[in-house]
Amino acid sequence: MAAARPTDKLLRAARLDAAPSHLQPSRRALLLATLVSLAGSLVANYLLVRLATSLYPATRGFSHYRPADYASLTVLGALAAAAAWPAVTRISWAPRWLFFRLAVAVTVLLFLPDLWLLLLLHEPLREVGFLMAMHLAMALVVYNALVHLAPIRAPEAAEPAGAQTARGAAGASESERHPAPAGPTAFSRLAPYVGLAVGLDFLLGVAALFVVRVGRPSGFMPPSGKALYLAHALVGLPLAAGALALVPLSRGGKRADRVVAWLGLVGVGLAGAGGLLTASHPLRLLGMGLMVVGPMVAGAGYLIPALDRLPREVPEGYGEAAVGRTAEPVAPLEPIEYNRNWPARQAWPGDPPG
Repeated sequence: MAAARPTDKLLRAARLDAAPSHLQPSRRALLLATLVSLAGSLVANYLLVRLATSLYPATRGFSHYRPADYASLTVLGALAAAAAWPAVTRISWAPRWLFFRLAVAVTVLLFLPDLWLLLLLHEPLREVGFLMAMHLAMALVVYNALVHLAPIRAPEAAEPAGAQTARGAAGASESERHPAPAGPTAFSRLAPYVGLAVGLDFLLGVAALFVVRVGRPSGFMPPSGKALYLAHALVGLPLAAGALALVPLSRGGKRADRVVAWLGLVGVGLAGAGGLLTASHPLRLLGMGLMVVGPMVAGAGYLIPALDRLPREVPEGYGEAAVGRTAEPVAPLEPIEYNRNWPARQAWPGDPPG
């Protein structure tokens, strides 16, 4: 019996599967859930702003309470979540479980710009507290709208039984019909370099925070730290190309390769969208949040092949042959022939009579 690979344990723990058995949410349901998410989030944030300005009239001049400011961030966040939900249903066999934890993680990460306002820019606690409440309210509205109004569909309810039988009789999955070659593939050679580019780009982004002013006016080119800012942007171009190239290269390979390719592409896409949003002053905090979430998602994906190279756990009793060393040959057991003259087994205490 072969030992379980580290990637298999990781995929099982994260409920990841590049070919789940369920079907995707319907387009109509997804459109309805997106509209409800947008409307519900805007209404919730509007009510929170009205509550804050009613309880504390001095907060009416707070820049992030302007409708154009929080409404644009709300719309972008709801659209990003609506795009993430079908992506999660595509790569997970338990999408609600995974999407809930991603929503919690993203909400916590979006608190970081609020803490930046509170601790470094010394904004009042009550204003920042209501901003954090707006993030939480939006997460609750968007999550419930998407998972309840655009649920995954069971195969039995979406296709007749004959189609399922024909599909099952057609053979195994694509990876089983076309097994991946034993040697290194183009995917396995390119993926480590894309992962290194993710780490380099993230470090350049962190360094840019200390050189480029966060409160600068809108514009793609900052007045200071241009060299570091350009290096951060230029590394992102080959990074995006590599992430896109890994998706077709993963087809026909192992299931883990497809999960890695899609996680990396989603993470790089989030980071790239965040970089574009930082050019606008009202959207800069959201862009910074996406630039944190994106590399974490992509880095987690590109870390899977490295985990696959770790030594496998060998169960006790497997001997030297289980870890790759040559073991002493074991002589086969002699077959035992049945002899009808063998005495019958004696009765044991507790045997039924007769």
